Amino acid sequence: MYTPENYLWGMVGYYVGCLLVLLYLWRFRKLIPGRHFRGLCLLFIATVILVPITAYTDGYYLAPAWFVSLFEGLTEATEQGYMRGVKPIAFCYLVALCVYLFGAIFCSRRRGPRNNSSSHNPEAHEESVE
Repeated sequence: MYTPENYLWGMVGYYVGCLLVLLYLWRFRKLIPGRHFRGLCLLFIATVILVPITAYTDGYYLAPAWFVSLFEGLTEATEQGYMRGVKPIAFCYLVALCVYLFGAIFCSRRRGPRNNSSSHNPEAHEESVE
């Protein structure tokens, strides 16, 4: 049996690894078409790998929800099976999605319409060069 300190350091190592994976995905996010779809895809991946739940139904140690869900679904250790990890992941994704959508709406309103008339006007460009 592991001690609470072992679980803590295991989760620290896991989250450092997740941070590195997310930084890698952030670097190559331009490969996914569509600005908002790209954000939703990264948000989904981050939610899946970062949401923790208790490793055992009667314990208090935390483990990644996707792993607990996969393990319990394959071994049929509890009645809940795959749904034990899917429920918190879905809830956290919906909350993160609402925050993302509110942020996208309010940031687009805050910037307002862009005025690029000087870039389409060749005379204004010539005056600024001189």
